[in-house]
Parts: sequence; structure tokens; C-alpha cells
Amino acid sequence: MLKNTTAPGAADPTLLPLTNAQKGLLVVDSRVPTREIYNQIMQFDLDPRLSDDAVDHALAVLVTVQPALRQVFGHLPRMHSRFTPPPETGHVPVERVDVPPDEYAAAAEALARRLGQRPFDLAAGPAYRFGYVRATDGSAAAILLCGHHLIGDGVSTGPIIRDLESALTSKLTTEDIETLREARESAFLRELEAQNRASGSPETAEHVKVWAERLRAVPPLVLNPRPGRPEETDFSGARLSWLLSEREAIDFQETCKRLSVTPFVLLSAVYGAVLARHGGVSTVLIGSPLSARRTVRSYDLCGFFVNTLPVTVDVDWSRTVDEHIAGTVREAVDYCRARVAVTLDQLVAGVGQDRTSNRNPLFSCMLAMQDTFDGKSTGAVVGVREPGNGTAKFDLWLGATKVESRWLLELEYDRHLISEAVADALLASLRTALRRTLEDGTRPLADLFTDWITDGDLPGTAVEPADAGRPAPVPAGGLAEWIEQAARRTPDAIAVEEPLRNLTYGELLAAAGRTADGLARQGVTPGQVVGLCLDGLCDTVIAMLAILRRGATYLPLDTSLPWERLAHMVDQAGCRLIVGRGIGLPGTRTTGLAELSVPGDGPRAVGGSADSAVYLMFTSGSSGVPKGVVMGHRPLLNLAAWQISAMEHDATTRFLQYAPLGFDVSFQEIIPTLASGGTVVSREPADRRDFPALIRRIEETRVSHVFLPVAALRPFVQAARRASARFPGLRRVCVSGEQLLVDDEIRRFFADHPECVLVNLYGPTETNAATVHEMRGDDARWPAHAPIGRPLPGVAAYVVDGTGHLAPVGVPGELHLGGVSPADGYLDAERTAAGFLPDRFSGDTASRMYRTGDQVVRDADGTLIFLGRRDGQTKIRGYRVELGEIEAIANTAAGVRQSVAVARGVGADRELVLFLAAEPGADPDHAELQARISAALPSYMSPSWIFDTDGIPTSRTGKTDREALAALADRLITERKTNAATTAVEYASDLERGLAAIWSSILGTDSIARDRSLIDYGAHSLNIFTAFAEIEEEYGTTVPVPEFFRSPTIATLAELVRASLAEDARDARDARDARDADDAEGEARA
Repeated sequence: MLKNTTAPGAADPTLLPLTNAQKGLLVVDSRVPTREIYNQIMQFDLDPRLSDDAVDHALAVLVTVQPALRQVFGHLPRMHSRFTPPPETGHVPVERVDVPPDEYAAAAEALARRLGQRPFDLAAGPAYRFGYVRATDGSAAAILLCGHHLIGDGVSTGPIIRDLESALTSKLTTEDIETLREARESAFLRELEAQNRASGSPETAEHVKVWAERLRAVPPLVLNPRPGRPEETDFSGARLSWLLSEREAIDFQETCKRLSVTPFVLLSAVYGAVLARHGGVSTVLIGSPLSARRTVRSYDLCGFFVNTLPVTVDVDWSRTVDEHIAGTVREAVDYCRARVAVTLDQLVAGVGQDRTSNRNPLFSCMLAMQDTFDGKSTGAVVGVREPGNGTAKFDLWLGATKVESRWLLELEYDRHLISEAVADALLASLRTALRRTLEDGTRPLADLFTDWITDGDLPGTAVEPADAGRPAPVPAGGLAEWIEQAARRTPDAIAVEEPLRNLTYGELLAAAGRTADGLARQGVTPGQVVGLCLDGLCDTVIAMLAILRRGATYLPLDTSLPWERLAHMVDQAGCRLIVGRGIGLPGTRTTGLAELSVPGDGPRAVGGSADSAVYLMFTSGSSGVPKGVVMGHRPLLNLAAWQISAMEHDATTRFLQYAPLGFDVSFQEIIPTLASGGTVVSREPADRRDFPALIRRIEETRVSHVFLPVAALRPFVQAARRASARFPGLRRVCVSGEQLLVDDEIRRFFADHPECVLVNLYGPTETNAATVHEMRGDDARWPAHAPIGRPLPGVAAYVVDGTGHLAPVGVPGELHLGGVSPADGYLDAERTAAGFLPDRFSGDTASRMYRTGDQVVRDADGTLIFLGRRDGQTKIRGYRVELGEIEAIANTAAGVRQSVAVARGVGADRELVLFLAAEPGADPDHAELQARISAALPSYMSPSWIFDTDGIPTSRTGKTDREALAALADRLITERKTNAATTAVEYASDLERGLAAIWSSILGTDSIARDRSLIDYGAHSLNIFTAFAEIEEEYGTTVPVPEFFRSPTIATLAELVRASLAEDARDARDARDARDADDAEGEARA
């Protein structure tokens, strides 16, 4: 943090004003942990015949005549700079390196790293340092200038080259140098004044207002999105490069000429398309430093005279390339250039964007056209380049440098945010897109890209060929036949176990045969739909097998559903017969299992056909009307074969039947277990929500396999811990239904049960389970946000990006499931055509794939990570938020049994609400939890409200009901605000009250809550330092900026002021003790 260089309130005529752009950069520099990210390096290749004396003299002249190089900076009493005196020859900081010629290139690179990796003390100065590298044989030499970005920009290269040339090749007198110094300092001040006038004009204010409104609608761009992606990094960077060929350079120039655009416009257009693809968005913001110089003499100066502004690139994948470049992007660039007086901080404040992270608040990607050496030289400077320093200021930075007649494109990426594999994919997309742009401008933008192909020549989208890796051959043509084979092998084994009844395989086979004959007598023919509504598990399984044996399709009917929904289901299904009791629906007749089992004359059932559907289940539709999914034999035979092998099913398997029959998980609980000769165990008499009773039931029945909704896993583990339960026979705990979040408590359960595996399964009703990810207690890594894993053998999992192509690694896209997994379709043919598409990636015209609507991303090893529904992403203050990250932290807090985060409100009023279900007898501390979240996550991910709740509502299938919680949040917040309106704001101390008064004066608002973010009241990076100046004057201490930004509240600020005062007191005491010790030592010597 910069210290004040002048006593607060004292006037100092040597203090120079800063532009808003300089102020913004000074603020950011004070906050980042690695301040060297703003070090810029320029390498000037020299005529190696120049003497050391000539170089020393030229460096002194350069610093003398370029006032920006002599700037030092301070924050208080206002942000400012001042000039330091010119240096004398030989007193310029320079590191010299002489090396053999074969080591010259490596030595120059190493010198650049050393110069660039040390931060500058901007208050003490200088804000530059030089290096001089020379080959010992006199074949090469170079000056390296490393300067803080506050003293230079891209346009500065030209003036520096001209001054170096002049100093190296002409005899400037001392008087000439002094005259030039005075003129340059005057020109520098005039430029500062001109920029501040322009940025503070009413016209610029109107531009900010309109522009900010447009920017609010732009979605956040996140490259390589994944749960747990760091919000702050150490800015460690790496670079990839691509030098265009001579032919490509010619095509590049001709394309610019044909479309009448600059290289900047062309590269912005292509780069924008690449970013839109890799970020999964249709609009991107590309930051770019635009020259804001306003006076003629400023072009002789080096200095930070740019405004880094966002170019908005709208990407319509159906638009032609030429239309995109010459129309959309050129207009966007012109829009920015016409408003170059606007500063980034003005836009950030206008948008109301959060700036508590150390990342850029508006854009994460940059395009910089590097200033190039034009070759016009008197011979002293023979070349220029700008090496990196191993850091990355942005997630991704594209630099374009003209190298002779060709373009060098360099991608610099943040290694904490973007992996090497993702960076390689970005460069590959850029290369393909630019080459295709230069080839044909009439093609649609989507065709700038191709399907991503891995080294193995398989689509790079986690695909298993349909004939590869099947765990076991299917021994029968249909499910009924498969179960019957198992029953005949062990007729006396228990197939189904209830508390008061057991059903052997022999009894199951006989009863199912009688029931199937009864169905035949009732007129049920293959392909017909039969409703199923029975109470006991034994009867249910008998009826299921009988329906399958008849070649019919079973339709589970749950009497807890509304009567209207059940009536709609049977009507849409064409169901005329229901096996069960206690249900009467229009157009149907109901018959009991006993009635069907009575022997009689008539047609007899034959073995079920694998061509018929197995079941019909209804799933919620986006229109509110449930959709009937017809699931055939082919996907389920594959699923059962995989499950029997992968989950180690055999005659010892005891699978708990937990799920409602209308939930497709029930198939996995029942059918593979019976096909392998195991036992299906009823959960009765335990209620699904009574976890202590469920734990007792699992212990008593020695269950080996359990399948739970994700929302039930944590309560299950907690109930087991409270009961000190041990499950020595438990081999698999399977979960599905929503995103799985795991914590230490869940991991400890599996560590305590080393033979048990946590199996995370993913698959919509339209495919049943299609991907899997397993975790064991002794695994080194347990990601909090569990992946959905890899596809089952026989399943093709395609990640399709916004261009319609197979997505590269790290690119979000919609998951399409093909191979053997898709169901037959919906009952509605129109819906089937929209959801079940021809599989254009398989090469088989008869193959189909299902559009899941789920967003996923594939990592480098092919593992799929679930990102959520595309229409369900949460955005807070311009940032995309993963609710599971908040819940994962809240679940670790003392007394919290379960937590759920929801978002409410729209636009700038959107906020986060956290609900807590407490452990029995516990009372979670909201303030402590808020502090824990603030310490672990950026401020925009801290919930605005925390409420306790008796329980987390779930749907009938066990999924968390977030809509119900959002509605509850609206009601509770309204109540709390109503109560607060009649209650005075309370502070914990006089210090908090005084700090609130300072902020109230600056922000023009009263009643600032102690624990609410000051950003919500209008605080931003510039007025924060105004407040800090007043705080220092009032309390005599400075506040650490980064710590405040992590939690910008009155309560946090008070803690920081107290800590700073305590530190100052300790320092004063230590200094006094040291003086006393020195005095004592002096007296002793005397």
C-alpha cells in the first residue's frame, strides 16, 4: 500500500493531478498481491558498436526528457504524482549482462524476466529500471526498459525510440536537454488537464450513462468455467504464439482492404467469435487500450495516456463473416473510439459492477495492438519487441505485433484460471477461425469452427463407441426373459423382501405367469400401456414382471399426485387398465392382482418382446404440462448389463427399494437386482424422510446397495453418525437427481466404510442413467462439486457448443446423449422431433441423440462437469455465481445440518439468500457463518440474507425445491424490511458510528447498516480512497485496501481500523524500546 508523501491537508504545489485512468490503475495496483503484473518490458535492439558511455548517456537523457519516467505517486491527501529530479549520467538504474554470442538470446530473455518480476515502489520511485545485454563478440546488444504501466502505454514506444536515437547519434548540449525537459513537462501537464476536462465534461457523463445501460445486459464471460474456479489469482501467466505465414499475411492485408477495416477491427471480430464460442455466450466484451491523447505535443511523450475500454462484440452465428466484420464489429469499435474520453472507472461505477475481486470488473479478455518498429532508423535502434514477464493481467490477452510484413499473435493466459490444454484449444480455435475468415467471408460465423477432434481421432466429447467396453453380454432378448433365467437358477432364493412377507424367485415366476395370463384375458396385448398402482413391494414386482412378460408397458401411478394430473397421464398414455386398487380415473377400469391371478380360460401370455417399451414415465415439462417418456428395451438392457458388472451385482446383492415407482431410479433398484439373482429389500416401514428409521432398516436388513436422491445423502450420513451406525455389508451408495456436493462429513462416512463406493449417476428421464463418477474414501481428491463423470459403455456423450460443433476441452455446451441411451421418445410426436434429433456426429443416419438442455464442460481427461440448466444460471452484479460453492462452505459450519442458497430479484436488485436447516438443538451463528463465507469467497457471493428453516422442501422425487425457497425468501425479506423500517440502525461501537458518518457524508445517504456492503450504497474504487483519506485524518491510521475490499462493510472497516491502530501502537512501542536500548547502550559505553 502506498504511504502518504505529504502531511494530510497540507498544500503542495509540486503535486500533479492524475487522470481518471491513472487513478483507477493506481487503485488496482494497491490491491493486487502481485503488483509486478503492471510491469511492461520493451526490448530495443541496438547497433552493437555503440560504446558503454554512449548508452549510459542516452539512458540519462531519455529519463531527463521524458517526464513520465520521473513520476512517483501517492494516495493522500488526494491521488497525485510528482516529478523527481533528472538523473546524472551513470546514476540510472541498469543491470548489465555480457555473455558469449551463443548465450545471448537466453540471457536477454532471462534479463527480461528478472527486470519484470520485481514490483516497483511507486511512492519512492523510480517506476522504471533498465537492463543492458551484450554479446562479448560485439555481434548483438540491447537495452531493456521495464516500466510500470502508470508511466507508459503502447503509443509510448515511438517517442522512446526517437529519443534514444537522438541521444545515441547526435550531440545534444546540456542546454538543449534542459530546454527539451521544460517543454516536455509543460506538454505533459497540458495533456493531463485536457484529459481531465474531457472525462469530466457533461457530454462524457451522458456517454457513460447510455453506455453503462448497454453493458448491463452483457452476460459474464468465463473461460474454462468450472465449479470452484478461483475468483482471485496470483496472476501467474504463460504465453503461446503463432506467426502468420507470408501467404496468410497477404490474405490478412487484402481482407482488411476489401472490407475497408483496420487490422484491429478484423482481429476484434475473429477474437470475439473465439471468445463467444469458448465462453458459451452470444455477446462478449473485449477490453482494449485506446489512445486518449488530446494534444499534439503528447505524441512526443511517453506516459499512460490510454483509456482501456470494452468493445462489445455481438455474435450471431448465422450472420456471414463479412457482415460480422464490416458491420457489427466495425460499428462497435467506432462506438468506443467516439467515446474515448470515458474512463473504465466511470463505466464500472455507471454499471454498478462489483469491484471487490482483484479481477477486472467489466471484461476478462484483452486485445492489444502492440506498437511496432517502422524501420526508420539512423542505425542506433535496429529492432523492438515486447517480451512478457511471466504474469497475466487478464484471464486471456491477445497481443498482435507486426513483425516485418507478418503478424505475430500471442496468447497470454492466467495459469490458475486456464489450463494448458484449454489454452492450446483457444489457440487452435483462433488459428482455424482466422484462416477460415481469410479464405471465405461469405460463410456463416458458425462455420469458422470445426468439430473438436482429439489425438485418438474420436470426437473430443467423452464418447464411448457403442461396441466398446460393454461390461457383460446381455444373456437374453428381453428383461422378462433375463429375470426368468435368474429365477430358474435359484428358485428358492429370496427375490423380494418385505417386513411381513418374502417372495422367492420360484414364487415370483409363478405369480408373474398367472398375472400375465390374467392380463391376456383382460385383452392386454403387446405394446399396450397398463397402469400400476399397488401398495406392497412384492405385489408391485409381480405386476411389473407380468406386464413385461405380456409385452406391455407399465405406467406407474402415484395416488399422492393431484387427480387432474393422474387423469391427464392415463388419457395421454391411452391407458385403459390399471392394476391396483383405490384409484378410479375416467376411461379406465381397475383390477386387483388377486383377480388377475385367478386361473381361467382364454389366451395365455407368451414371453415379452424386446421390441416393446418397458415403461412409460411422466416428467415435468417447461410449459407446465407433464411429458410422457416411452422407454424401450435397448437402453435398459445396456444399463442393466453395465450395472450388474460395475456395481458387482450377484446373488448376495441386497438393494434397498427407496425410490417411488414413478421415478426412473426404481428401475435400477429392482430390475438389475432380479436379473443378477439378488434380493430387492423394501424400505418399509421406514418413511423416506425418516432417516433414523431408514438407518435402522438398512442395518437390520444388511443392505448392500442404496440409491438416494442427492438431497438425501447428507441427512443420511448425519443420521448414521448420530446413531453410530456401521454398515459392514454396504458396497454402493448411489445418488442422482441434481448436482452432488460433498463435504468432509460425507467423505468421513466413506472413509469409515472403505468397502463402500459413492456412485454419482447422471441421466434425465429420457435416457435413464447415462454417465457415472465414482469416489472412494481413500481417494486423494474429493471435489466439492462432484463431476458427473464419463458415459456408460454404449453411450455417446456429445458436448455441443453454441456454434453447433463438438466443443473443445474447457468449452461449455449442451449435453447430447446418443448411442444406445435415448428413449423411444415422447408420447407427443412434435416434442419427440424437437428433443430427439438425428445423431449427425455418429456417421449413422439411423442413430438418434437426445438434447438434455443441461450445460456441461469437459476437462482434459474427458470427465464431464455439470454446470446447470442454461436458463437457470445465476448472475449477481455481473458475475456468474455457483450456488453450490456457497452451500459447500455453509455445510461445514457448526450446527448446520443442510444449507441451500437461492437467488431472488432481477437486474441490479438480484441478491443471494441462504437457508439453514440446523442440527437438532443447534442454533447456527449467522454472523460467524457470514464471516466464514466472506473469507472464502468474493463479496458478490456472500448472501445478503440468511434465514433458519425447520426443513428444506423437496419435490416428490427428492430434489431440492428451490422455487419454494425463493418464494419463502420473498415473504421473509418483506417482513424483515418492514420491521427494520421502524427500527433505528444500531452500531456495535462509537468507532462504527463514526465510520458510518464519514460514509454517509460521501455517499449522501443515511442509515448505513453495519453489515451491508458499502458497494450497495454506491461506494466504488475512487470514493473509497476519499473515505480512507478522511479516516486517516480522523483516526491517524491507514487501512489495508485488499482486506477491506474482501468485505466492504462498516463492521469490517471498524475491525481493520482497530487492528491498524493496534499495529501502530506496537510499532511505536517497539521504536521507543529500541531508542531506550540505544540510549542505555550509549550511557554504558560512556
